[in-house]
Amino acid sequence: MGKIDNVFSERNFLWGSGTAAYQCEGGWDADKKGTGEWDYFNHNSALNVNSQDGDDASDFFHRYKEDIDLMAEGNQNTYRFSISWARVVPNGTGEVNQGGIDYYNDMINYCLEKNIEPNVTLFHYDLPLELAKQGGWLNRNITDAFNEYAQVCFEAFGDRVKLWSTINEPRYYSYCTNMVGNYPPNRHQDVQSYFQYQYNLMLASAKAITSFRKMNIDGMIGIVHDNGNVELDPDTENKEEIFKIADFFYNRMILVPALEGKLPDELEEMKEKFKFMIFHEDGDKELFEKGKGDYLGLNLYNRQYVKHWESGETEVFHNNKGAQSKSKEGIRLEGLFESSFDKNVKRNQWGREVNPRIMYTALIEIKERYSDPLIMITENGHGIYETPDKDDYVIDNERIEIFEQFLKYMLQAKEAGVNVKGYYHWSTMDLYSWINGYEKRYGLVRVDFENDFKRTPKKSYYWFKDYIEHYNEEINNN
Repeated sequence: MGKIDNVFSERNFLWGSGTAAYQCEGGWDADKKGTGEWDYFNHNSALNVNSQDGDDASDFFHRYKEDIDLMAEGNQNTYRFSISWARVVPNGTGEVNQGGIDYYNDMINYCLEKNIEPNVTLFHYDLPLELAKQGGWLNRNITDAFNEYAQVCFEAFGDRVKLWSTINEPRYYSYCTNMVGNYPPNRHQDVQSYFQYQYNLMLASAKAITSFRKMNIDGMIGIVHDNGNVELDPDTENKEEIFKIADFFYNRMILVPALEGKLPDELEEMKEKFKFMIFHEDGDKELFEKGKGDYLGLNLYNRQYVKHWESGETEVFHNNKGAQSKSKEGIRLEGLFESSFDKNVKRNQWGREVNPRIMYTALIEIKERYSDPLIMITENGHGIYETPDKDDYVIDNERIEIFEQFLKYMLQAKEAGVNVKGYYHWSTMDLYSWINGYEKRYGLVRVDFENDFKRTPKKSYYWFKDYIEHYNEEINNN
C-alpha cells in the first residue's frame, strides 16, 4: 500500500477534479442505500424550484470506470469525491450497508489502478433522512453519529485512502440551509441556527479527526472551507470594525477551529452583535484542541465584498434561476454590514462575481493570518450554459479563459511562499448543481443527460490535459 509521504514526493503537484456523491452518483436507492435528506426534499418539496433531482444524476454509480479512465487520460493524478453517508450507513447510525462499502472499495481500487490518488470527503451536504428527522445539525447528538460513520469509513478505506476531509463547506452549507433557505430544511434568515450549525459541524469534524489519529491511519485529514475572504468597498465607514464583523460571519467559526484548534477569541463579542447563543457542553474546548486539521481545503470562487450597513432590513440575495433572474448574490444584515456590488467586476449568470485575482489574495491572507497551513484548492471552476455542436463537442472558451487566470494567480501565490499542494477543478463531469438542476454546467466532460449519459470531453478538458503536461515538463526541466 502507498504511504502519505509518497502522495507528494512522487508527484510534482496534485492535479485533479472533483465531484460530490449526490450530484454525480445517481443510484439513489441502489444496493440498499438509505434515503437522504436531498432525496426527500427533491421528491416532495415545492421549494425545489427547478423541479429536478439527483436520482440518476450523472450515473457515476454505474459509469465510474469510464470517468476515471478519462481523468487518467487527461493527465489528472488525483480525484476528489464524497462518500454518501446514507449509502454506507443507511439510517445515519447503526447497521452498515455492505453494498455501499463494496461500491466505494471498488471505486477506490480502480482509482489506484489508474494512478489516481483518491481524496475523500466524508460529508458533502447529503444527510441521511433519519438524522434530518431528528433535527439534523441542530441536534448535538449528530456529532457522535458523524464520528461513528467516519470511523466506519476509516476502517474500510483507510488502508488505501491517504487524503481525507471531514466536511465540505460547513459555513456555506449552513448559509444555504439557514440564511438563504434554498437547501433543506429551508430556514430563512435564521442567524441563531446559522451559527449553531457551524459550531456543531466543527465539533463533529474535531471528533472525527481525533478518531482518525487514535486509529493511526496513515494519511492526512482536514476540512474544506468555502473561500470568504473579505474585501471592503473603499467608501466603507469604520473599516476595521466592519472587516472584523464580516470576517466573523464568513470565516472565523471555521478557520479558527480548523487551523488553531479553538473557538475565535471574539466569539463573545460577536454573540452580542449578531444576537445569538451557542449551545455547548463542558469538555468541548478539549475536543476542539484535539481536532485541529493537518491541512485546509479551500473551495475558491469569489470574495465577500462588503461595506457598512446603510439602511433596510436584513435580506439575503440569491439566484437559483440563472438567466431568468437579475438577482445578484449578497446579503444585508441590519445594523451590521451589507454586500457591495463592484461594477467593474464581471458576474456569472447566477449573480456571483467572477474575479480570478482573489485566488492570490485569499491564499496570501490565509498564509499570513493562520501560520502558513498546507492548502489544497479543493474546488475552483466556472458555471455556464452550454450548447454542443453536432458532434456533442463543447467549445467552452469562456471557462478556459477564467480557468487559466485562476491558475496563474494560484501559481503566483505558490511562488510567493503559500504552501499549496494541489488543485481540483470543479467539476470532473457535468452534474446536478444543487437546486439549479442540470442546465448550469461545470464539467470538463459533457454529459448528455437525454442520451444515455453519453460522455464527451470538452475543449477545457484537453486544455487542462495540456496545461498539466506543460507544468510537469517545466518542473522536471528545472
